[in-house]
Amino acid sequence: MTALNFPTKAFVTGANGAIGSALTKRLSHLGWEVAALVRPGSEATHLTHLAGVEIVRGELGDAAALATGCCDRDAVFHLAALVHADPGTSEAQFQRVNAEGTRLLAEAAVKARVARFVYFSTVAVYPASGMVMDENSVVAPESPYGRSKLDGERVVMSTTPRMGVTILRLPVVYGPHDRGNVARLIQAIRGGKFALAGDGRNVKSMLALDNAIDAAVLVATDARAVGATYVVTDARDYTQVEIAETIAEILGKSRRFLKLPLRPMIVLARLADAFSSISGMRLPLTVDRVTKLATSARYSGARLRTELGFIPRQELREGLIQQIEAMPPRNRAGPG
Repeated sequence: MTALNFPTKAFVTGANGAIGSALTKRLSHLGWEVAALVRPGSEATHLTHLAGVEIVRGELGDAAALATGCCDRDAVFHLAALVHADPGTSEAQFQRVNAEGTRLLAEAAVKARVARFVYFSTVAVYPASGMVMDENSVVAPESPYGRSKLDGERVVMSTTPRMGVTILRLPVVYGPHDRGNVARLIQAIRGGKFALAGDGRNVKSMLALDNAIDAAVLVATDARAVGATYVVTDARDYTQVEIAETIAEILGKSRRFLKLPLRPMIVLARLADAFSSISGMRLPLTVDRVTKLATSARYSGARLRTELGFIPRQELREGLIQQIEAMPPRNRAGPG
């Protein structure tokens, strides 16, 4: 299998998300023709003005939409997934979207003779260990989301050699239009409602949005990536306190944070989780968020850098500035 030449044709699922929309924009600027899968009723005006972009309305369970998207395409970038679910979301729901939906897409891609398939997975396929994990580490997901994404990995890898598959395992991604943990952290610091869990010296591997897009385009166009799995990270890791202080500095807020012992925070988070499961309401404090904030989560992206020469060009401060500038005014703050 050979590398693809520019320009080419791609199908991007999850094109309305933070990573998907940024990838669609990048591919358009590179001269690719892009079919962008967007759910019915979702806003897509930010994509329709892009050169060479065609909107395909549908979901992962829509076989007709998947067939349309894959038709006459050289590459598929599969980002659509159930990630930040409501309280009470069942394992079956994660499986239906992230595993079964991926199977339907992979079948459509094989049938359409798509050459390359880039599957966006997650470091949630690894167990929480505190150790540095890489592509050779044992996978043992501890959440319904992680298990469903690992099943999705196995689905797409089963299509080789009929299709050139590459898997990207991403940690927390930050950048414009992120609505996940980093966005909530920014809002908490902006509102003066943030406290460090523990001493703040725990270490995190993260990934700037631009770095994620660079990696995706690289593996889709380099034949050496076929059949490979890569962890993708920034050039270095960050401590919890460094992340929080960088956000505070950008926002013009105090960089002095209250430090709370981890054990009481976990107790409060368990009570909040219990209330959420009964009421159906989402509360900002959860055991999952406290644990993610307070523990080290380190992953090595060395393989991608060594094998394909990947260079993560964006660092924490630049990526956070871009994210904060892209947030609605009510979610930003000036000096104060």
